[in-house]
Amino acid sequence: MPLTLRTILAMDVLTAGRPEVLAGEQSLDRPVRWVHVTEVDDMVDLLGGHEVVLTTGLPLVGPTADPERFVTQLAEASACGLIVELGPRLPELPAALVRQARRLELPLVALHAPVRFVSITEAVHRLIVGEQYHGLELAQRTHEVFTNLSLDSADASTILAEASTLIGAPVVLEDVGHHVVALARHGRTSGALLRGWEERSRRAPVLDEAGTSGPERWLTCPVGLRGAPWGRIVAPQQTHDPVTTAMVMQRAAQALQLSRLVERDATRLQSQAQESLLQELVEGRVQDEADGLARAAALGMRAGANYLPVVALFGPAALPDQIARQRRARAQLETVSDALAEARLDAISGGVDDQGVGIVLALPRGVTEDAALEALATATASRAGALTPGTVPVLGVGRAAGTLLVAASRMPATVHVAEAARALQPSSAAWFRSTDVRLRGLVAQLRDDERVLGFAEAELGPLLAHEAEHGTGLLDLLRRYVELRGNKAALAQATHISRQALYGRLHKLESILRVDLDDADSVLSLGVALLVHDLRVGRARPGPGRRGTTVTS
Repeated sequence: MPLTLRTILAMDVLTAGRPEVLAGEQSLDRPVRWVHVTEVDDMVDLLGGHEVVLTTGLPLVGPTADPERFVTQLAEASACGLIVELGPRLPELPAALVRQARRLELPLVALHAPVRFVSITEAVHRLIVGEQYHGLELAQRTHEVFTNLSLDSADASTILAEASTLIGAPVVLEDVGHHVVALARHGRTSGALLRGWEERSRRAPVLDEAGTSGPERWLTCPVGLRGAPWGRIVAPQQTHDPVTTAMVMQRAAQALQLSRLVERDATRLQSQAQESLLQELVEGRVQDEADGLARAAALGMRAGANYLPVVALFGPAALPDQIARQRRARAQLETVSDALAEARLDAISGGVDDQGVGIVLALPRGVTEDAALEALATATASRAGALTPGTVPVLGVGRAAGTLLVAASRMPATVHVAEAARALQPSSAAWFRSTDVRLRGLVAQLRDDERVLGFAEAELGPLLAHEAEHGTGLLDLLRRYVELRGNKAALAQATHISRQALYGRLHKLESILRVDLDDADSVLSLGVALLVHDLRVGRARPGPGRRGTTVTS
């Protein structure tokens, strides 16, 4: 932290002189480079700037003294202030001196008790040298930190976290659209830090180098090649040492640019930021709704009247290695991001596994769920062909909520809906809710489980063997019986079989299966077993998906 005149005046060696600030109160926080003692009235060639001048007042008394000229010389030499010790020779400061110091906003301090100037210079110079050593040490540590981060190909969040630790304040990285892509909060809440971010940021113009800007006096530093920045780092609150903060931010900007050059991916930071927020929301690490909304807004998602969790599951693909899987996952994120933009939907999104992308849609008042899902399904399907030719992503839809946090907490259940829907093998783009997939979706997911197969075989094995040998159509009859919930009159009418003949065939089924078809538990078990069998053999049936979708089951 740079030494200032305010700090010097608080030192014991100065407080003993009972200092009184008579002018330039607003300039007491300028950094002090040195302390100079003088008793001459010509200071033009003696100062180099940023010194505090000490005097017993000899230049201010006598027939040739010119107090106004003296203080003007100090101001023009960029001195940080003038401290005058009052005494018998100079019991009070000349009024002209005080007026001129106030006009020039040069700090002017009167000492009402004697002090040893050598004690002041020793104490101040000791602090200055120590501060310089500390600055060199911090610069070396900053160099080592960001060099190691660059060598390790650290991501933006890690780079900002180190920068925030070094300066002891929050740090934000935004893109050229003033959307926050990474941040280090340093103990502050996201809501307090990011509330109204885009509007506030647009009032703080990008500078050519680290410096304060805008009404809030943010310290900013552009990130990117000179003349073509792709973002900037912002320290949105005042720090104790702006010079050190600027140095750290410049090194952080260099590390971010190196990371960007290695990655060569213009959307990676934005995607990472959204994915990180979504993960924190799903895992419940964001506890405050205002914080969640502020971070989402900083990423470009406007607040909605309701929030809808959705999972887009893409077709499976045999990929040779982890790098290929990562590239595909990124391509899926880009596909969903582009689809959201095409459909003009506000959302945050992020990967949920190798084949899925989780989405929380912010639905504005007046926009129905079906309208938003229709637009998203159409846009996603049109862009997904390049990933998995011949297939379309399936959208699993969770229950909408009035808050972002509750909607995100329903993402795991939404993943199960999407997985169940995909197991039903829809033939065209569709979205599915839990009320659409229900038991069929669960069975579709479990159809290859050995325990499920064993259950189906135990229930239907004798009948399947009989049908393989005789082909009497009893399997189809059982299927219709289950579909009609055991209504024998409706079954006779649907199959065009007389009551007497139907009763005989049902009795034959009971004999083969060794069950009572009037028992509800038996009918339920046979229904589930038939569903497993039909899914295994690929029997086509009308599906529940929206937009008239047909599924294979």
